[in-house]
Amino acid sequence: TGGAVQSAADLDGFVPPPTNANLKSKAQLKEWIYIAEHWATGVDGLDAGQFRAKHKTWYSRMKPVTYKLGRRTGIHIRETDDGTKYLCRHSKDGSKSIIYLEIGQVFDALFEMHVMELGHRGRDATKNLADERYANLPDAQIRAFLDACPACAARRTARAFS
Repeated sequence: TGGAVQSAADLDGFVPPPTNANLKSKAQLKEWIYIAEHWATGVDGLDAGQFRAKHKTWYSRMKPVTYKLGRRTGIHIRETDDGTKYLCRHSKDGSKSIIYLEIGQVFDALFEMHVMELGHRGRDATKNLADERYANLPDAQIRAFLDACPACAARRTARAFS
């Protein structure tokens, strides 16, 4: 369901508006992981063909790695040692997995990259690093984060008055 997020607990059920197509809720990513896991085998009484027919719109957007590999970016699942599963795609050159973030992880990821790793280096550096690591951080989200960064705002203000 859409609507305003009032607390961190609301994020699990939040569905980003269609205008933010790259941002995905925890529930949406969980559903996509489920589809990707069962793409080749089928589930819930459906064979693989029936399962694929049911989820053909997902396939047309995502191009899972188990079918026609190389046609697009190869959606696949990565599992950590603790059993957490992440939806990923291959980088453009196919050399690494890039994860999809749920909407509740976006701020932390941007903060870590922009502040902790890059030391407030700016939009281009943050965007380049985000593109290397995450499959679904839109430019508008990065711009909004940087516009709200107090250290960067202070630096912009200081430059304007010098």
